[in-house]
Amino acid sequence: MRGAIITCVGLVTLAGGLSGQEYHVPRDTVFVQLVNPYRMYFVRKGDTLSNPVTGVAVEMQHWVKDGARLRVTVRALDLDVTRRARVDTFTVTRLGVVELINGHTPGLNERVDLLLHLPGGALTPGATWVDTLRSSHGGPKGDGLYFVARTYRVGRLFDSAGTRVAEVLANAVVHYRDSWWVDSSAGTLYSIDVTGPDSERFLFAVPQGRLLRRTWSMKLTGRGTLPTAGGGSDTVAAGLISGETQEAISPSRARLLVRALPGADTSVTVATGPVLLHTVLRQPDEIQAGMARNDGMIGTVHARFARGSLSSYEAIWTDTSSVARRTTLTRSGDSLRIHEPGRADTATAIPARWWGVADYAMNELLVPPLLDHDADGVASPFAVYRPYPGHWDVGTASLRRVGKHLVATYRLGSDTASTFLLITGDGDLLLGENSGPDGARRMPPEGSARRAQLDAILQAMQSNK
Repeated sequence: MRGAIITCVGLVTLAGGLSGQEYHVPRDTVFVQLVNPYRMYFVRKGDTLSNPVTGVAVEMQHWVKDGARLRVTVRALDLDVTRRARVDTFTVTRLGVVELINGHTPGLNERVDLLLHLPGGALTPGATWVDTLRSSHGGPKGDGLYFVARTYRVGRLFDSAGTRVAEVLANAVVHYRDSWWVDSSAGTLYSIDVTGPDSERFLFAVPQGRLLRRTWSMKLTGRGTLPTAGGGSDTVAAGLISGETQEAISPSRARLLVRALPGADTSVTVATGPVLLHTVLRQPDEIQAGMARNDGMIGTVHARFARGSLSSYEAIWTDTSSVARRTTLTRSGDSLRIHEPGRADTATAIPARWWGVADYAMNELLVPPLLDHDADGVASPFAVYRPYPGHWDVGTASLRRVGKHLVATYRLGSDTASTFLLITGDGDLLLGENSGPDGARRMPPEGSARRAQLDAILQAMQSNK
């Protein structure tokens, strides 16, 4: 909800020439990467209550003519634990004003602020124009509002990468008012009413008629209300600090960022909320694994094993940087050979007889070596190579049988607590406690068959105590 109102995107092809007076349909699908860090906060009795978030998404925008208007279909994928996909259709004027979203007048938490509003005149140095944007919505308190008053100015024209670029700067005042239910049956809600400055910057390729990049930053302050334990509410200081960078990316990079996570066995690591998404595909002597973080980092791994020991490992990690990180490992005797594109190959000695390879929180990759050990409950030296940071964590591990299933325990490196893994007899990792970050728990999602299996196992274990 909060991300929707503060996400302002649009990457389009405009009319050729210097005027840039209206939007035109681009030849191909346009791909956009969005990075939106924001923090909504409330201050109660000197304590600041907030939850910093970095939203990352990739969009595919398809433009067509719609009479005198343009219609843009935006397919977006959130690169976080939810992996939420959505499709919205915008009807816009040729100057970039959003008139309809999915066939209706835009509401408060919809992207009415999709595009840079063009002046209808030449983008010449010093040219200025203004516009205002107002969107309202009922909400629990019935007074939701998003209002922006902007002043635009063409700062300069310059040459970059063989093209003429116009830099457009904007200063604005933003007023945001909203409310949302905590418990509608009890009548408890949050609300916020904040105002403050916003600054934006656009880079527009004049000959190609294309917006290359857009950034904005806002700092809004005001008041809000929080529910109290007694069913009332407190009025407190509140604020919203937010920014965004959106930029064109190549089709190949877009495909890499939105690649599917392998496997249907899904788990979620929960701390204060869902923080990691895990997927696993298990095959004889092979594991394919995926992990997504809420900040847009995604890892996909293909590991092969021989009698419980790793023989090869291939990983791709992507985040908001422009270059993917690729790592390949192969076992060679008592060493691992490490290959990363653009770097000289290296090797690292395997420091223990019992060992595995897995980046932090990807414990499914440790299941084969863990199970290739006596289930005697005795702690033995154990080492795990972490490919992303490129080092070994050394400590101890043990394996014990609980009915048809197994519990592995390890403590490595500077760990202050042990990690516990509940593994089924056929090698499915159903539960991880303290599996990074500290205090977190990894489980299949509620309502899934694997979660029902886990609940039954835990209930049986509790009954046998």
